[in-house]
Parts: sequence; C-alpha cells; structure tokens
Amino acid sequence: MVVNLLDIVKDHIRNRSYMSGVEREYARVKSTGEVFTPTHTVQRMLSKIPNSQFLDPTKTFLDNSCGDGQFLGEILIRKMENGSTFEQALSTIYGVDLMQDNVDLCRERLLCGQEHLRHIVEKNIQCRDGLTFKYNFEPLGPARRKNEDRARRVQAKLRLQEEKRKIEESKIEEERKEEEFKQKSIDKIFKKLGVETT
Repeated sequence: MVVNLLDIVKDHIRNRSYMSGVEREYARVKSTGEVFTPTHTVQRMLSKIPNSQFLDPTKTFLDNSCGDGQFLGEILIRKMENGSTFEQALSTIYGVDLMQDNVDLCRERLLCGQEHLRHIVEKNIQCRDGLTFKYNFEPLGPARRKNEDRARRVQAKLRLQEEKRKIEESKIEEERKEEEFKQKSIDKIFKKLGVETT
C-alpha cells in the first residue's frame, strides 16, 4: 500500500483531540481570550476563500492568533491539494500566538514529523503578542530562543501553581465534606436518643 505525503499530512493535522495537549483553565482562557475553532468550522470558513488563493505556491498566509494551528494546518492541506509541495506550503504559512505552549503545539502540528524542516516553523511560528508584534519573522536566534525557554518555564510554573491550588481546594472540600458527614452522624445519633440539636 502506497501512502502519499498529503494523506499523512491530513491525518496528522486533522486526527487529534480538539484543543489537545494543553490544560486550559478558566482563568487562563479568561486572561488570554483563547478560543479554539473546531475543524469543521475552519473548513467551512476556508471554503469561502476562492480556491485561486491556494493555487499560487508563493502566496503567504498569516494567523495572528494561531493557537495550536487549526487554521494554518487546514491552509497547509489546501495549498498541497492545489499543487504546492509540503515545503513550499510550510514556507508560506506564518503564525503568532501569545502562549508558548500553543506555539509549540502549532509547530509540531504543522511539521507532520518532517523534522528536517523545523527551521521553517521556528522562524514562521512565533510566540508574540499579535497586537504589538512588528511581524518581522526572523530566524530563531539565541535571544529569541532564550525568551521562548523563559516563557515555557513561566507557563510550567503557572501550571504547577494551578495544580497546587486545585489540590488545596480539593483538600478543603474533602475536609468540609468529612466535617459535614460527622455532623450528620452526630445529629442522627442525637435524634435516635431523642435529643434535639440546633
């Protein structure tokens, strides 16, 4: 059985869990404004763009809030369906996202296992504020690599703090339930003995 690259790309981009790979807490979603568009909605939206836009292998596309690459992945597929090679299509897709973990997911999604092209996604998919970024996609140099590493550490620290908060809330809730259970048990015993409690 012969499997072509387009089929591999489609499978890699489309066959994943919705919003996969990142624990998105309410506070994070509220502070970052993250909204993830389902695949079928992305496909429907892109079908409204004239197919001629995907025919030119040099035509560039930019998503200034790329998240995990939902739109960019579908654009990659459309460009390949219209004659671009994987590398041509990948080279003309640009994305920016505020959260480093989303940038990492987007890069992985677009690479489709083609690690020899990682330099393209590291240049074209950047962790930046889409509202203030100057949109100069420079290669990943030491300063930017350091910033991305720092962003990953900060996000990991925030995730750890969130986990600790959840554990603490869970302990408090368990203690409350245990206290409530004890009180109900005591009330039952007093009721059986005919003693009123207030």
